Amino acid sequence: MSASATKLKNVKWRKISAPKPWNPKENGSELIGYYAGRTKRDGIHGQYEVVTVLVPYKGAFMVSGTVLIQLADAAMLTRGDAVRIVFVERKQLDEGRQMKMFELYVGETEALSDTELAEATQPS
Repeated sequence: MSASATKLKNVKWRKISAPKPWNPKENGSELIGYYAGRTKRDGIHGQYEVVTVLVPYKGAFMVSGTVLIQLADAAMLTRGDAVRIVFVERKQLDEGRQMKMFELYVGETEALSDTELAEATQPS
């Protein structure tokens, strides 16, 4: 047996689940966790970005919205930063379109390491 095959026998595995969308319905709803990064998705109106938040013992959530992406840019978030996202309201735009309005709060603590993030966000 090769050395690489032997190594795989001793690996401790953890299950990975796909992020769930966070679609708040009520004004004032909050999502509290750790910033994991941003990624692009394809939707009916083209590409859009989502923020991924790792919530301890609940898993990963994706949050979309132009305002949130702008706030994340302004905050210069780094992976592992503690974040609290507050859904403020859906603002009515022209032509029947809506924009999700958010507030973003960043914890004034040191960001978690990748190892700490993996441990903190495992479902119970």
